[in-house]
Amino acid sequence: MSKIAVVYYSGYGHTKVIAETFAAEIDATLIEIDQEGNIQDQDWDTLDAADAIVFGAPTYMANAPWQFKKFADASSKRWFTRAWTDKIFGGFTNSASLNGDKQVTLISLQTLASQHGGIW
Repeated sequence: MSKIAVVYYSGYGHTKVIAETFAAEIDATLIEIDQEGNIQDQDWDTLDAADAIVFGAPTYMANAPWQFKKFADASSKRWFTRAWTDKIFGGFTNSASLNGDKQVTLISLQTLASQHGGIW
């Protein structure tokens, strides 16, 4: 069976509900990015061991929040060692906006996966 990790940031709780529901449906490990943009040290090992990683972030002002971006920046050590090369990646977002601002957030999540050598 594949090991899947869902790593997400949720500012108001909506993204958390989606992440929890999704992770429960696919039996994935759930990793929460905290309000300071950090994950626990052991979570990096979980992400390294996963076959697939799903990113989740709300859309604020047409992009991912700074907490998710801090996590993305912290993943640069994995980029340097190519630790996540050839993993499968996915992503989701949500917002209260009625227009297409969520596309930019999804492109940001996809770019992070591509930089790591993953398959979106």
